[in-house]
Amino acid sequence: MKKTLLNGLFFSFIFTSSISWSQEKEGVKTIKIEKEKLFVKAAFDETEYKVIAFDRYGNPHEQAIKSFTIVYKEDKTSYQAPVEGNTFPKKTINFLTKKKKLATKICLTNLKAQDKDGHEEDLPDLCDIVIFPDCKKVNKTK
Repeated sequence: MKKTLLNGLFFSFIFTSSISWSQEKEGVKTIKIEKEKLFVKAAFDETEYKVIAFDRYGNPHEQAIKSFTIVYKEDKTSYQAPVEGNTFPKKTINFLTKKKKLATKICLTNLKAQDKDGHEEDLPDLCDIVIFPDCKKVNKTK
């Protein structure tokens, strides 16, 4: 009985040793983990002239946008205006709505959003936004 128990222990020791030895010969594999982005897109609020970030569930985050660049063309010349924060500067709004007589198509590039932990994320460009000039009262003449 003792001999059978000793033989069983000996074979189980050999078996577990060979398994661990064969696992050591295999190369160490690495697992790549990619952090999911919180924000997936941005939208332009035409009434308040600000940019809002949306998370993957569709919830808006108004203060998440930290910077972006306004790009527009005028007379075959391209202009860029970098913006810090999520709101258009008053000077830019006045130029696009009061000084121009025609609608302007703009594109928002280099959109950067920041989550609550302070991690910065790039968002896709937001193009084909049309800014219309303010309407003026026209007097009818007869």
